[in-house]
Amino acid sequence: MASLYDDADLYDLVAPADAAMERFYVETAGGPGRRVLELACGSGRFTAPLAESGALVIGGDLAEPMLARARATVAERGVSAEFVALDMRDFVLGRHFDAIVIAANSLMHLHSRADFARAFSTIRQHLAPGGRLLFDIFVPSARLLSLPAGERQLLGVFTHPQLGEITIEETIAYDPITQVMRTDWYWSSTGHRDFRHTPLELRQIYPQELPLLLEAGGLQLAERFGDFDGNPLAAESHRQVCICTVA
Repeated sequence: MASLYDDADLYDLVAPADAAMERFYVETAGGPGRRVLELACGSGRFTAPLAESGALVIGGDLAEPMLARARATVAERGVSAEFVALDMRDFVLGRHFDAIVIAANSLMHLHSRADFARAFSTIRQHLAPGGRLLFDIFVPSARLLSLPAGERQLLGVFTHPQLGEITIEETIAYDPITQVMRTDWYWSSTGHRDFRHTPLELRQIYPQELPLLLEAGGLQLAERFGDFDGNPLAAESHRQVCICTVA
């Protein structure tokens, strides 16, 4: 069984550029001389524009295929960034940052209260005075979490430069006790059904719960929006876009 993060080409199919998300992180974290740490940097789709803004960026990730692609991404765009293999729950870089970024639901890879406490405490120790933690996560969807377990749903159809048309179907199983949603993606090409199976387990973080998790790690919400354009978090919002400071 493969990981989503084993193949950078396939990852980039399902994680394309998002102009609004990129703009938010560049405007709130980047800028000339700003020291930025991007955790779970993936294939570098935010690392590169942050570096282009003049920020001094370090990208960290657990998956070496993602780090290799991120290095290539920033090189192709003619900028520079430093990359390091790390686990966001426990790292020591010996530096402090003006901003730490965890984009595109990556915080949801933390599952337990202990995971969140370790990560937030470590992050707090790496923030410079006045530094901020920036991240976005989904608002849990009652519709998705109540889908029948094992029932395949179409996630999308994508075009791969070598494999052609790729169809991805998903099943979702939610554990209401651990609040972890397990998604299984089944990848099919025109001539090969289910050529790849990638599981993804994401912790659902409810809006009233999030401040408590942050406080346990010595952080606090400074601002929270319902999208990347700064609109208020509301019942119809799909995302929690957060700016946090040291408590």
